Amino acid sequence: MACARVELRSTDKKQLVLRTAAALRRGELCILPTETVYGLAVLPSHAGAVARARSLLRRDPSQPFTLHLATRDAARVLAPDWQRPEQRLADRFWPGPLTLVLPTSNGDTGLRLCAHEWTRSVIAAVGEPIWLGCLPWQDQPALADPAHLAEHYGAAVDLLVDDGKSPLGNASTVVHRRGPRLEVTRTGILTADEVLLAAATLTLFVCTGNTCRSPLAEALARESMARRLGVAAADVLAHGHAFASAGTSTIEGLPASDGSLAAGAEIGLDLTRHRSQPITRQLAMRANRIYCLAQSHRRALLAEVPEVADKVSMLRGDQLDIADPYGGELPRYRRTRDEISSSIELIQGL
Repeated sequence: MACARVELRSTDKKQLVLRTAAALRRGELCILPTETVYGLAVLPSHAGAVARARSLLRRDPSQPFTLHLATRDAARVLAPDWQRPEQRLADRFWPGPLTLVLPTSNGDTGLRLCAHEWTRSVIAAVGEPIWLGCLPWQDQPALADPAHLAEHYGAAVDLLVDDGKSPLGNASTVVHRRGPRLEVTRTGILTADEVLLAAATLTLFVCTGNTCRSPLAEALARESMARRLGVAAADVLAHGHAFASAGTSTIEGLPASDGSLAAGAEIGLDLTRHRSQPITRQLAMRANRIYCLAQSHRRALLAEVPEVADKVSMLRGDQLDIADPYGGELPRYRRTRDEISSSIELIQGL
């Protein structure tokens, strides 16, 4: 039977939802649109359709498909054991171009809530999640153009729903939880750093210029967390911990001061890539914990963003300032560095 190609924009969308859901229940193979690329849709509970899909995509039984969901609640049913990093990612990127590989009763399974509303309506009408597999052609990326899909796969599928070229044109980013860490196993429009930063608990250090004290605090905290986790500092982010610093009175892009560079280098901290940034409402609201190096920083921050008061603390437990070493000699920077380090080591969970 020849493939039926239906243009979504020029048909009754509700009727097409019902038609597509019925086709999937009968075990037919359908190509459906998403915001990333088109996918080969199949009902996981229909063994015959699954076999046809695996044959068409040349996937053996060990290669999983991603389950596409109608609602976020469906993910909770399939994978009840969510950790905070995955919840942050779902809150930030769902519906959207992100696949989360989570433990389910059938083993680790890719779950996605795509941003294509019509396709989510089909999944809801079917009454269960569906598999959507990328449709590559030879060595080309996954196909996002329905004309190419019709040309290459039209003879092998039953229905192609044409919604024009996919807006993003790139497959979703895939994030896999492996024990205590997250691993980005495929990048799409979302980069690995973007995803891992969104998943992590963000600890922010604030001083005045973001060139002396707070860059040292950021680097020292990252090293401290690495030691506690037993991993390299570069791997701390994948374990769900991000560190940043900012200034209450600075401009964008200043390097760390010479004194902080030298004091850090003495104990193996490389601050050469640091660039200053001003504290903004968005950054303060995103942070989970904020440590100020002096009372003046705390006052300035809360005057601008009073909503974050419950997560703002002084870095020193006794609430005293850590003196600004700016313009001083190296011994002064060393004292500041060591005072910051001692304060960080006393903070539980940091």
